[in-house]
Amino acid sequence: MQISEAWLREYVNPPISTQELVAQLTMAGLEIDATTPAAAVFNHVVVGQVLTIEQHPDADRLKVCQVEVGAEQPLQIVCGATNVRPGLKIPAALIGAELPGDFKIKRSKLRGVESMGMLCSAKELGLAQDAQGLLELPETAPVGIDIREYLALNDTLIELDLTPNRADCLSMEGIARELAVLNRMAWTPTQFTAHTATHTEVIAVDVETPAACPRYLGRLIKNVNAKAETPMWMQERLRRSGLRSLGPLIDVTNYVLIELGQPLHAFDADKLHQGISVRKAQPGEQLALLNGQTITLDSDTLVIADQQKPLALAGIMGGNDSAVSDETCTVFLECAFFYPTRNCRESTALWFTHRFIAPL
Repeated sequence: MQISEAWLREYVNPPISTQELVAQLTMAGLEIDATTPAAAVFNHVVVGQVLTIEQHPDADRLKVCQVEVGAEQPLQIVCGATNVRPGLKIPAALIGAELPGDFKIKRSKLRGVESMGMLCSAKELGLAQDAQGLLELPETAPVGIDIREYLALNDTLIELDLTPNRADCLSMEGIARELAVLNRMAWTPTQFTAHTATHTEVIAVDVETPAACPRYLGRLIKNVNAKAETPMWMQERLRRSGLRSLGPLIDVTNYVLIELGQPLHAFDADKLHQGISVRKAQPGEQLALLNGQTITLDSDTLVIADQQKPLALAGIMGGNDSAVSDETCTVFLECAFFYPTRNCRESTALWFTHRFIAPL
């Protein structure tokens, strides 16, 4: 697993260097594979805001933008990104900036029009492998602030290779607890405020296999906005944990898993039929998985099902037919405890038969 040192230090912050912290975790039996910067080296990139755009006189795909960067006057920057628009806040590389790949920003002319900088995508800043356009920043981002400071990019990523007996450290909270013990510091688990349901509708749950699933909980959440933008701070924490943003419903479940070590799964409740059942699969039943594969189940496979068909491999992978999407309005959020030995055995067996998931 991969963790952000800055995020870890929000839980517990011993007065030691990164090297000492890594050494402590290593001597505690948490093998450290590598430490790397959270972002590539670049400078002179600030939060900018596009004020106006005009069509380039000699290039259909280029726009001439006036960009506020916190200076006395807006800068004229030529940009070809499809998502550039007035009011958008983006990273703006100023004259003299050095970007990843030894790319230097100079005063230039693009098809005869002067450009005084560059508007940047996440890929151009080394924050992503691919990008479909400019990196869109929240409306609250302060214009003129250094983007490294705004996104707290001066951070170190720590890659751990945990042994099977240290599952207690498969979360930020778990590693923070370990670090607190090593430094004899006070430790307080994350505190939460319970949220009372605002409606009375429920989904019936029937656990047919309590030995394999001693605890299964769920909550029906209505009127969600699946098209909302995941907050930038959460996207960054996910990126530094090795995950890309997939939309708010998936991002939230992934974030809780990384932070607390508790898996969650979101079902589109409108795709469910007459309640949830935790049961053994019937021989020959098929399940279309989130990774695009369709597998045939045997009678020893534990599944989450509705009254018509299996919906997910319990504790392993969700199914495509009940997956959330941008059109989801109602979510059934699953939180369960599946017996670990069974999960390990089933995931290993599925790896050898279907090659879709690595053994635990």
